[in-house]
Amino acid sequence: MNNNIEQIKEKLNIVDVVSSYIKVEKAGSNFKACCPFHNEKTPSFFISPDRGTFKCFGCGEGGDIFTFVEKYEGVDFKGSLKLLAEKAGVVLVKEDPQKTNEKNRIYDVLETSTSFFEANLLNNKEALDYLKNRGLEEKTIKQFRLGFALGEWQGLYNFLKKRGYTDVEIEKAGLIKKREKESGFYDRFRDRIIFPLFDNSDSPIAFTGRLFETEQDKNSNSSHEQAKYLNSPETVLFSKSNILYAYNFAKNTIRKLDFSILVEGQMDLLMCHQIGYTNAVASSGTSLTEGHIKLLKRFSDKLVIAFDGDEAGFNSASKASQLALINNIEVRLIKISEGMDPADLILKDKEEWKKSLKEAKHIIEFTLEKLIDEIKDKRKLGQEVQKKVLPFVSLLQSEIEKDNFIELISNRLDIPKNAIWSELDKIKVELPDNLKHTSNEMIDELIVKHEGNLTGKIVERKNNIIRQLSGLYWWQKETTTPIIKLKEFEDNFIKIVGEDFFQRILNLKEKIKNEIIFEVEIFYQELDGDSLELDNDLKEKIKELLLNLEIVLLDEKIKETILKIKELELSGDEKSLKEEMKKYSEYLKLKDKLGIDF
Repeated sequence: MNNNIEQIKEKLNIVDVVSSYIKVEKAGSNFKACCPFHNEKTPSFFISPDRGTFKCFGCGEGGDIFTFVEKYEGVDFKGSLKLLAEKAGVVLVKEDPQKTNEKNRIYDVLETSTSFFEANLLNNKEALDYLKNRGLEEKTIKQFRLGFALGEWQGLYNFLKKRGYTDVEIEKAGLIKKREKESGFYDRFRDRIIFPLFDNSDSPIAFTGRLFETEQDKNSNSSHEQAKYLNSPETVLFSKSNILYAYNFAKNTIRKLDFSILVEGQMDLLMCHQIGYTNAVASSGTSLTEGHIKLLKRFSDKLVIAFDGDEAGFNSASKASQLALINNIEVRLIKISEGMDPADLILKDKEEWKKSLKEAKHIIEFTLEKLIDEIKDKRKLGQEVQKKVLPFVSLLQSEIEKDNFIELISNRLDIPKNAIWSELDKIKVELPDNLKHTSNEMIDELIVKHEGNLTGKIVERKNNIIRQLSGLYWWQKETTTPIIKLKEFEDNFIKIVGEDFFQRILNLKEKIKNEIIFEVEIFYQELDGDSLELDNDLKEKIKELLLNLEIVLLDEKIKETILKIKELELSGDEKSLKEEMKKYSEYLKLKDKLGIDF
């Protein structure tokens, strides 16, 4: 393994690796860029080709090529190793199977099984014809490694045993089940089209099997009681609440286009990708979870949902939308005719699919229009809007956005805005079971737009910003020709942190002062002698850092307020609770005015 790492580092320059993901600029002997791991307008992210490392002075992220790929691609070390080996043209040398750990052995079992299923599909004309009749092309079948499980009770089991895998390994991979009345095992997947599920480094970790019946089967009762879809059980590699079908293929496009498309079924997903919508992922028939949402939010906070065009599809989309809104993701719905699913629509009319996607509406507007179309009685319509639309509005984390939608509802229903606001204050959203948390966990989810919701993350960001601002201040204070107006810098700094805190910065120990000055000198000293660029860059950076500090301190206040709300919820002090909720709302409005997302 170490030999693989050294070979990759010898062949890949960190600048080449990073620049294949983001735009970088020369900065003396180093390179700089806007950090891809937090929002900024002026570069804080520096790359040292001599050291083979990167460091962001804004958020603190740093490391080597493997660390960068792990963070950017959302993979573990094994995944980054695989991706970088491909870039470097290094063939990874596998260890002796006897020395590999349990996870690696299970990875091997699943990879071998995937190849086995793929070969079966190529030799099964009826299954292949079924997929092609559904609109799938050979390139799609190959890319997603679709396969077929034979109708034999031990076909896969016997194949794997011949290749040296143990019963324990095959069972832990979720591929076999124990017989109930006699000893031995049988295959979990039989007579099914196989859809492999992959991790972020494209390794198969589980399967979904779709029941496939020949004409002869349909005329018999042999598979009458079998479920149409069968999924792998949870294993050491597979957690259904943290895996989205095709996420490995979609994540880069999601980042590039800044939105994801969520569909329900594998066929919906495959048809989306086949016609170029490679930012699509599928829930594969399971309810959307917080783990799924966090995967999507890693690359974009915009989501378009395209579920089946019946009432069940709308209800599923509504539940998914609740979780998306709680996590501050903008969610839109595609309108699909009843009786159709996305795969049907794409196969029937690609242009209609494109038009539907372009016209996707926010869940609140979508639901409001749906109710207006269905209900003609004004009184009943108002009741349904209160019941089905206002809960979505209550989940919005921006008071400005809430006001916009309340105005929309007011205009469409001819109801005064203040009446709608009054009803909104009474709303308590009842989440579906898979979205419910304890009271404390629910409050934590409402913390607005942190880069991670934990207080530790807020403190870490605050400390990074203060350290950089302090370094800039002392660097300019101790130079004979300061570029900025120090008094103005001091006044703005004090306005945000207060006199007492600023005194601590003035009284820093000499050792710490020298360290932070050195850090900012690395930042700004190598700009090819362009004093005007340095002047503008420095002023912009200080302005941005001061604004970011103001926001992160506001985030701390929001967190403190939420903790008080939790306590007051338990105490039953309604008056104090209302006051804290009002304060919380005011903080959110203030944060919206500041105009930066985290």
